Amino acid sequence: MVSVVKPSKRDKLFFLSLLPLSVSLLAILILSIITIVLRSLDSFQHFGSQLITSSVWNPEKEVYGLLAPIIGSLATSALAVLTALVLSLPLSIMIAEYLRGFAKSVVSSVVELMGGMPTIIYAVWASQYLVPFLKQLVMEPLHRVLPFIPLFSCRPIAGFSIFAAGVAIGISIVPYVTALILEAYQSIPMMYREACYGIGATKYETVRVMISLARPAIIAALILGFARALGETTIAVATVGNSMYLSSCLFAPGYTVSALIASQFANAHLYQYAETVLYSSILVVVLIAIVLSFYGSTTIIKWRSRIIV
Repeated sequence: MVSVVKPSKRDKLFFLSLLPLSVSLLAILILSIITIVLRSLDSFQHFGSQLITSSVWNPEKEVYGLLAPIIGSLATSALAVLTALVLSLPLSIMIAEYLRGFAKSVVSSVVELMGGMPTIIYAVWASQYLVPFLKQLVMEPLHRVLPFIPLFSCRPIAGFSIFAAGVAIGISIVPYVTALILEAYQSIPMMYREACYGIGATKYETVRVMISLARPAIIAALILGFARALGETTIAVATVGNSMYLSSCLFAPGYTVSALIASQFANAHLYQYAETVLYSSILVVVLIAIVLSFYGSTTIIKWRSRIIV
């Protein structure tokens, strides 16, 4: 027979003491979403679908379109996820499989330190050093070699662009994505590793098997990273170029929703519909982030229930 351990009184008191805080946080989230929805209704009623399908932004004529910043947010987040994947996956495997002792402690501490750094530091570093580096060594060579590809068709002028913002945001979310991938990788039961070694697999082959087992969790980590990158503001403002110009080229300046809100909200009260339009843009980002976060979190939970026996 399986014995069931009843929770102690201290555990019950601890749970009851945290319950009001949890309910309060949930209530704040719900009230915030309701407030954003109510504040954005006027813009949807007045502009209709044009608010999402147009990229024209002219507050003086009360003409607003959110297509350019929405596409900019999705593009920079996609580039950020690709950048984070390229850096986070090898870093996670190196920490979990190859580093030992002091070296492992140092690398893990550096990753944690990067995760705790204010984003303004990333923003200043990216605008002063990363953008010129990418312009000279990545954007200009790609434009010279592959100008017939629409993504690389425009000549980078100052370097501040969708591409630069995506790479910069991707570097900033590396600690977050690395922590998610590393946690999933290390939660795989030891019996899978022992089975690989038992049939004579090498270290490299065992790592490949472990990665394939963790693949759903890695994809979920990237989805959660996408949701996190979607709301990044400081780095986007400093590197994206802040232009409403809608282009298929990654090297052109652009806008993200978060950068648009940060740069326009202070003066939005001067125009009749600017403020409610900005609330509409907030609503779009919030809904996308909530859906992605929910999907990513549930995917990781389902994966753990299947992989851990």
